[in-house]
Amino acid sequence: MNRAIKDNEANRFGDIKITQSEKSQRSALKRAPRPRIASTLVLTCGPKDNLKILMGQRSKRHDFMPSVYVFPGGRVDRADSYAPYAHDLSARTQRILESAYSPRKARAVVLASIRETWEETGLMLGTPAAQRRNINHASYDDFRKAGQLPDLRGIDVFGRAVTPPHRHKRFDAWFFVKHMGEVTPPPVQNSQELLNVDWFDFKQIADLETQRATAMMLDILKRYLAADKPPHDIFYSKAVHGTLKQLRFP
Repeated sequence: MNRAIKDNEANRFGDIKITQSEKSQRSALKRAPRPRIASTLVLTCGPKDNLKILMGQRSKRHDFMPSVYVFPGGRVDRADSYAPYAHDLSARTQRILESAYSPRKARAVVLASIRETWEETGLMLGTPAAQRRNINHASYDDFRKAGQLPDLRGIDVFGRAVTPPHRHKRFDAWFFVKHMGEVTPPPVQNSQELLNVDWFDFKQIADLETQRATAMMLDILKRYLAADKPPHDIFYSKAVHGTLKQLRFP
């Protein structure tokens, strides 16, 4: 792809909405913060011609992207590197992630998306199994109490995006997708992180308030789902010398 997004004031960094609080916090920093590794999971459900996607609305109290609808996800924690799990990463996802990280870290990035999905939506992506050790993390303790191991099956990487340097918080976010099957969407619930959590089709999502990154990744997801097979590499968005570019990785 390797093409720059149009370099004008509205699209220079590609953001739709930045609050005054965010601007103030960024101006107080002497330099752009280092991006933190993050993980996002896009869950789809239903037939191909009427897919529904799990999303929720960030609280207006958040100091980063308040009130907008997003996919479940968040930062990769240390516990993700040590959490017990079931099954292996797909060969493609493993290859792509290990182009950037060690095998343990690569797996941790995917496990973080499963953990965040549980924390933010109440949907536990696990398989019945006994955990042999405890992890000092509340969410993984929830899996243990439920007799479940986080299940890596069916999770594939389709994108990566680094928050532009003009934001006061930055993330190197990996985007994964998992299809739950042509079944009734499983029940979900609100959390402290996300409100109005629900399954939405593409038409409904078009009427929701989202950030540019979410809209961009939805477009990439559509291309990914329409392809006969997953591409060898993935979409990669990052700022290069002040201009947001769409690249390929690795």
